[in-house]
Amino acid sequence: MAKLYSNPWKDRIGFKSKVKYFVRNQFYKWLLRKYCRGCKTVLDVACGPGQFMKVANQLGYKSYGIEADERYRAKNVIIGDLWSLKGKYDVVFDSMIMEHMDDQEKFVKKMASLSNNIVITISAYLSKSFYNVPDHKKPVTKISVRWLFRRHGFRNLLSIHIPFYHAVVVVSKRVTDKDKDKESELIRKGFW
Repeated sequence: MAKLYSNPWKDRIGFKSKVKYFVRNQFYKWLLRKYCRGCKTVLDVACGPGQFMKVANQLGYKSYGIEADERYRAKNVIIGDLWSLKGKYDVVFDSMIMEHMDDQEKFVKKMASLSNNIVITISAYLSKSFYNVPDHKKPVTKISVRWLFRRHGFRNLLSIHIPFYHAVVVVSKRVTDKDKDKESELIRKGFW
């Protein structure tokens, strides 16, 4: 098993941590309500303690997680290798994973293969503290994430910077024959 990065301060929960947790919960609720209407199943990739899964459950989604770390074994969490995971989910969520990948194209292809409809990606961009995490490989930009998903048949619904977290948020939707907008037509023609 690969050695996992561990934060020795993760169990210290103070006022600042509680505020961040609350803000993140509200943001997740907003994302799910705004972009995931009509969806029923959610996969949280590298779910850790499962904050996104918990929020999705509260909103009535059937949520699952995949995690490599045995410490996060729980109901609806698959402990195993992401690359061997099969199945389809309406919403695939990955947070702070992409910047750890040597091959970001391969990662996006896997996310696209697991999603029926929506992929929500939150990932770190280059900042002063980016390389403070020893296993960060390559920062992302919102444009790079959008283009990577375009290559796999997804159009952009949202792409924003969140300076508070030094991260980008990109929401991508699978292009279907029902989508008649210009971007969807170009993606169907293979322009990315």
